[in-house]
Amino acid sequence: MQGTNPVAFLTAGDIKQFFYCPRIVYFRYLMPSFRPTTYKMEEGKLRQAEEVTLEKRRTLVRFNIKGYKKGSMSEERVIERLFSVKLFSLRLGISGIVDMAIIAHDEVIPVDFKDGAFSVGEVIPLHHKYQLLIYGLLLEERHRKKAKRGFIHSLEDGTTKEVYFTDGARMYLTGKIRKIREILNSEVMPDETPYRGRCKECEFRPVCRG
Repeated sequence: MQGTNPVAFLTAGDIKQFFYCPRIVYFRYLMPSFRPTTYKMEEGKLRQAEEVTLEKRRTLVRFNIKGYKKGSMSEERVIERLFSVKLFSLRLGISGIVDMAIIAHDEVIPVDFKDGAFSVGEVIPLHHKYQLLIYGLLLEERHRKKAKRGFIHSLEDGTTKEVYFTDGARMYLTGKIRKIREILNSEVMPDETPYRGRCKECEFRPVCRG
């Protein structure tokens, strides 16, 4: 059946959830009354707020920004560091709030704070990479500067991992955004994630597997 209320705006969180499991986005929009708030969600918000306080005291050296050197006051004035930045794009039909944005003279850099076991280790999960990329695209539109890369900062082990935004990744993401809208407009339930371990703690498990 063709949906009568197509979604005008998606969120960056929807992008992340779609790559994690497509059904999460389906349930969020088509079963909006079933949306439990878990303890982990609330704990994550508190930890991110604490990280912002710590981040304001740190230098930008680990981000390898062209021309930036620790202690260079002139460069600090050129580079902006913004926190909890609300973003939206009418062109993409997507909004989001990025944890930190670095605005340099020739690029914009999104930085996303992540907690949980998935934030530890060398491999960055796809759902985090593409959420970071959508933040980059939103920052590009707002500041008219290129988003060449972004960073995932782990609240678990304190490491900061770099992610480059390739043309191929941009095209792939565009296709997935189109797919999300098709699913929501047609109201056809997508397949669940093939990684069944993700289902164990999913808040939508009662309606998905019930």
